[in-house]
Amino acid sequence: MDVKKIIDKAVRASARDHAVQRMTEAGGGDINRSFLVDTDKTRLFVKINDGVPADFFEKEAMGLAELKKTGAVNVPDVIGYNGKSDPERFLVLSYIKDTRSPGAEERLGEQLAAMHRTEKPFYGLGHDNYIGTFQQENGEYDSWPAYYREKRLIPQIGLALKKGFLNERQAEKHVRLAETISRWLPGKPCASVLHGDLWGGNWMTGEDGSPYLIDPAVLYGDFRMDLAMTALFGGFTERFYSAYEAASKEPLNRDIWPLYQLFYVYMHLNSFGESYLPHAERIVKRYMG
Repeated sequence: MDVKKIIDKAVRASARDHAVQRMTEAGGGDINRSFLVDTDKTRLFVKINDGVPADFFEKEAMGLAELKKTGAVNVPDVIGYNGKSDPERFLVLSYIKDTRSPGAEERLGEQLAAMHRTEKPFYGLGHDNYIGTFQQENGEYDSWPAYYREKRLIPQIGLALKKGFLNERQAEKHVRLAETISRWLPGKPCASVLHGDLWGGNWMTGEDGSPYLIDPAVLYGDFRMDLAMTALFGGFTERFYSAYEAASKEPLNRDIWPLYQLFYVYMHLNSFGESYLPHAERIVKRYMG
């Protein structure tokens, strides 16, 4: 992969009057390669990946646009991305200098609560998208438990069985939990706009102290799904949750969070291997005995 050629093309295609002067690879990404690119006019953030589908970055751009439309949260500006006929895969974003600052977590909690107040008339999403490198089939559903079961849990259980991380006996029990998920989940929660992959690495703070959300896997559903993901791997303090609860005036109801975390545990199981299986088994046992 000729990195310089791809980045030159990405900048020319996205910001036609900019000329690349310098680029520096940014660490931290385990899916894409990312670069800080200085042009003669500004600094840009460019992602490239030669192993993803043609619409991979388009769907990320669409997710960022959906969050931005709520008017409640900040996201990087999308400058451009590859066309479906381009052999290269790239996404050009505005550069956000990450400068974590006091009070940023509280502001994130307040802004996330405001974002979740933006509602849709259905659950799911009108197009397929990605979380990590997994393509997610979506659809427009009247029932939130049905969407979560059919488009999130069942596909990941099936993949774990196919990959050999679950045996037939285990898979049957996991499927039984998925099939009875409506016993615990709200049937008709507000169909909030969700980030969809809100772990601690998917937000940052700009130089002015404002939080920014990045790398979304957007869907419309129960706001508790976003909150459950924040708690799965840590990185958020009680200041964040207190600020969210105060702004939303909604009880957090952490009792059902493991049911939403189960999807992300499956995803990590299928991505990184069997070390995540005990966690999935513990969640299933908690609800199924």
